[in-house]
Amino acid sequence: MAKADLKSSITRILKIANISLYIIVIVFTGITSILSLYIAASDILKIIMNINSLTDINIINVLSALFLVVLTMELIDMFIIYMERGHIIVDMVIAIVLTAIARELLINYANIESMTLQRGIMLSAAILTLAISYWLVIKADSIKKT
Repeated sequence: MAKADLKSSITRILKIANISLYIIVIVFTGITSILSLYIAASDILKIIMNINSLTDINIINVLSALFLVVLTMELIDMFIIYMERGHIIVDMVIAIVLTAIARELLINYANIESMTLQRGIMLSAAILTLAISYWLVIKADSIKKT
């Protein structure tokens, strides 16, 4: 009997530790989201103040900062759903990574000089692999539901 009580106590402690760590991660991700929103807002204000010097690079920088806000919000959603369901939502993780790669492409487009053939091939391969993975996961979920 004491062994079962010890096991249940350890399990309870580990669950509390797990939830506590996820709450800390959600708070840090929320702070990161607020900071990235601040960066996007300050970039937009810089553009508005210097509308005469508006370039496509400025707009791409704002879009990159907004992508970062979206990524952090999606991460928070993913953590919350994980805590509710108790398992990782694979299609959501893949969608978040696809968004991160889209942001990376946007940044590289802004600084085209830093884009190498090897980096372009790697990004293209990553997008293709993730897109196929996302399609397979969605397809498997739809088959599972029928």
